[in-house]
Amino acid sequence: MNRTRNQKKGVSKKTRRNSIHAHDHDKEKIKIQGEIKYEKQGWKVIHVYGDAYERGYAHGYLLKKEMAKIPRVLKFVVKHEIGVNNYKEYSSVCKKVKPIIKKHFAELYEELEGMVKGANNPKINIDTLIEWNSVLSMYSHFESNSNYENETDKRCSAFIATGDATRDGKIVMAHNTHSDFVSGFMQNIVQYMTPSRGTPFVMQCAPGFIASGTDWFICKNGMVGCECTIGDMKEKPEFGYPYYCRIRMAMQYGNSIDDYIQIMLDHNAGDYACSWMFGNLGTNEIALLELGKNNYSIQRTISGVYYGMNSAVDYKVRTLDTNDADIRDLSTSSGSRNSRLDYLLNTKYYGVLDKENAKIILADHYDSLLNKVQMGPRGICNHGEVEVCDNLEGECDFSKWETTYPYGCTDGKVGDSEMMEKLEFEGRFGSSCGREFDANEYIRDHGLYSAWSDVLTSVPRNDWVVLK
Repeated sequence: MNRTRNQKKGVSKKTRRNSIHAHDHDKEKIKIQGEIKYEKQGWKVIHVYGDAYERGYAHGYLLKKEMAKIPRVLKFVVKHEIGVNNYKEYSSVCKKVKPIIKKHFAELYEELEGMVKGANNPKINIDTLIEWNSVLSMYSHFESNSNYENETDKRCSAFIATGDATRDGKIVMAHNTHSDFVSGFMQNIVQYMTPSRGTPFVMQCAPGFIASGTDWFICKNGMVGCECTIGDMKEKPEFGYPYYCRIRMAMQYGNSIDDYIQIMLDHNAGDYACSWMFGNLGTNEIALLELGKNNYSIQRTISGVYYGMNSAVDYKVRTLDTNDADIRDLSTSSGSRNSRLDYLLNTKYYGVLDKENAKIILADHYDSLLNKVQMGPRGICNHGEVEVCDNLEGECDFSKWETTYPYGCTDGKVGDSEMMEKLEFEGRFGSSCGREFDANEYIRDHGLYSAWSDVLTSVPRNDWVVLK
């Protein structure tokens, strides 16, 4: 799985068979450099390899059905999530990114061109895919338009630990995604990539993405990483090197934590402010890079834990780059999760952190404001789709107000060093707690979101599964 295309021993017979009878609509023969490995518990696992255009073509071809959803979902998210009613306005902003990618990330641009050809869909072109990959960058750019009181730019809970913090003294990493349920339920692709240049890696992604998007990846050279968005940014991003190009280059070409930090700092313009958590399985070192627009902070250790909850831990980054000055405010999602993660990681499970305890932490529903277990937007396993009673004095009358939003936890991923050294991890799709989501029932009970009926999908209760 992790050999290049010239190392025939590493390519399955099924893949070699697939490679001889694929062609594009111009009758030019193109090899499918990859295959669908399996589908399990909501995940779809694929492997692509080779040069940029070849692996892009394989991605588009193998995910043709999923790629076909992109134009409709993209326009819906731009309107209902980012809050831009005129799609041309959104598209015009993304056009400023296109020449940057084409000039400075030619390999990735070629990969996108391959995806377009492989998808073979008249509604999908290179501009569509750049607009799709740029979605997360555009939340900050159009922040004044954003719905749900800017909570939709707070997109995950995560941690990475090593040394005295873990049961075996080695690295443990965990992450869950918080997203609108439309785009979030498209991020069920587990893509193994063996590029002709650079290191092989695996990442969680959506169809059409050149980087993870959820930012969960494991590399053959021992580098691993995840991130949490830093929300409530004060300033609009500029147009430097797109964050998804930088992190993808780090995954493919970075060989150390120093490399990752250098690549992520290069031409950063705040287009997706994040708390990046990196680890090196070879040295057992972990790092936290909190990267705003104008400021950043770096912490590194071989014994301890770093976590993310959508607000910067570093005081300078938080106060100068964001409007989220107080991470101790338990009424906010970030404040509640900050309190809970600090307790679980630095007290309750410190010294015994492993992938099983990581699953428990990711599925945690404790509401720090109400001081009780309650599914809602303040839990580590975020649930914006359920009614939450904030009345500390007594019961709430939910009939008088709308408290829900189809947004929350859409997955869970955990990995320890033993698994990640083999490019494996455990994942649960749908939510970290295994919540079943019935889209039809939700729309029926929440008429405010009737416009979501054409794009919202149901997700059954899925189990944790080893992805390899």
